Amino acid sequence: MKRLFFLILTCLFISTSAFADKTKFTVTAPKVVALGEQFRLSYVLNEKGSNLKLPAIKGCRVLYGPTSSTNMSTQYINGKMTSSSSYTYTYVLLPETEGKFTFAPAEITVDGKVIKSNSHTIEIVRESTKNNNQGMHSTNSKQAQRITKDNLYVKVNVDRRNIFMGEPVRATLKIYSRTQNLVNIESVKLPTFEGFLTQTIERTKPSTLTAENINGKIMYTYETAEYLLFPQHEGDIIIEPWEMNCIVQQSAQARSRSMFDDFFNNYRNVRVPRKSLPVKIKVNPVPNNAPASFDGAVGQFKITANINSKSVTVDDAITLKVKISGSGNLKLINPLEMDFPADFEVYDPKTNQNLKSSEKGMTGSTTFEYLIIPRHAGDFVIPASEFTYFEPRSRRYITKLTPEYKIHVEKGEGVVSNTTISSFTKEDVKFIGKDIRFIKTNNFEPIFKGEIFFGTLNFYLAYILPFFIFILAFVFNRKRIKENADVAKMKNKRANRVAMKRLKAAAQSLKANEKEAFYDEILKALWDYTADKFNIPLADLSKDNINGILVEKEVEQEIIRDFMSILDTCEFARYAPTSGSSEMDSLYQETMETITKLEKNIK
Repeated sequence: MKRLFFLILTCLFISTSAFADKTKFTVTAPKVVALGEQFRLSYVLNEKGSNLKLPAIKGCRVLYGPTSSTNMSTQYINGKMTSSSSYTYTYVLLPETEGKFTFAPAEITVDGKVIKSNSHTIEIVRESTKNNNQGMHSTNSKQAQRITKDNLYVKVNVDRRNIFMGEPVRATLKIYSRTQNLVNIESVKLPTFEGFLTQTIERTKPSTLTAENINGKIMYTYETAEYLLFPQHEGDIIIEPWEMNCIVQQSAQARSRSMFDDFFNNYRNVRVPRKSLPVKIKVNPVPNNAPASFDGAVGQFKITANINSKSVTVDDAITLKVKISGSGNLKLINPLEMDFPADFEVYDPKTNQNLKSSEKGMTGSTTFEYLIIPRHAGDFVIPASEFTYFEPRSRRYITKLTPEYKIHVEKGEGVVSNTTISSFTKEDVKFIGKDIRFIKTNNFEPIFKGEIFFGTLNFYLAYILPFFIFILAFVFNRKRIKENADVAKMKNKRANRVAMKRLKAAAQSLKANEKEAFYDEILKALWDYTADKFNIPLADLSKDNINGILVEKEVEQEIIRDFMSILDTCEFARYAPTSGSSEMDSLYQETMETITKLEKNIK
């Protein structure tokens, strides 16, 4: 009996959910209206309904309605015909009271089911864009002709101006217009957001003119773009102004107008340049009491880990996946430092990211996949690893642990069963030999007492060889002095040598896993090479004139593109965490190859 009851209840729930998903009943109306200005309140239903019940309307009076209209459409897609219909019920309301009012959901009956619409909040402002019938036409004309910085301007809006390092800022490029005569926009100069890592927020719906209450005035706003900005360094960062042209439609006859002007469309488009004000963002450092496992993660995260097998044979691969999900700077999170047993061969982790940028920030997950291969039999432990992130809301560090895994490794069929060899593993022998010091054995020859050196071949060579060495040194020194007099030639000649010296220092930083020093040496190698090769002061160099010089020297476009890409990667990595040693190694090889190709190409 209970099973039958639950089965009926489940069927009713599924049918109700399916019906609710199929039938849509929505309300549309402006968010802000002026006191005394009529507006429309529309309810749209995608099924035919009856018995529409309007909720109590506060602050407004119903002038007339509902008026109903039907819209039906048919489409052929890939040979299949689909049809849809919508039924619209429209009311005309007159605002009578200033303030904010929420309209409760309306109700309508569809196939015996009562369907409710969404609620809607409207703000009524004490401002009328319409006067009496005599003055209405002239007032709107004056508004259209008189364009000032108060009734048409642009802004870069940010959701916060005081953040922590690694915390994102949401920036919105927005236009504010006093009238609805804005017909087009022309972007002149977008902010470069220097000092930030930029991520564009993809819009699900196209932006439209929307009425808003700005300091007691109704302004029509339009959002052109939205970004997530991740700071790359601490201190004050200035978002430079945004420049654009607004195309405003105005009456062609400002002084005298007649009732026929609107009929014959006597209007003209005016291009109005506008520039936003700079915006200052203060980036605070995270507290200095960070745990050792903190590596720059800022936000709210959770961590999960799983392993595909805990019992394997020698040389069988094991996959360990660590997933970090939540919201924050997920794109900049580095792989966790796992303490694997010495008998495991470990490869660089593979990173998979499933990220989404929205108004709420960057959300999603970053997964690190570790491939490990045990080389000896036995029982091993992969200890728990720490992941620490900074939470800006609570202003504290939070540490979470991955599980501890016990791995049992059995001998494979092809493993040699020598007891002497198999009884020792890398874990056992890695400390053997540290206490052994070998005796140094130097080869020497005895000198016989009474042997005469004067008159021998070595005696004469001791005089002749220094003379020839002096002559060679004198000639070489004269040549070196002559070459050193030509500063430009010396810089050009030593450019490749200096760059290789920098790269050698970068290789040492790579081995020591000093990421900041590595990228700094790579960047210095590129800048010093360019300055010496083309005899340009280092202070006068920039990415733009480097690109121009390489093009002027007829360097291949592929080499130029690789050279500029390395510069961009290093400049970004100096202020943001990198993704691992494998990327640093590949960047080092790419830099060596690019400088070598450039040296040959210039010659």
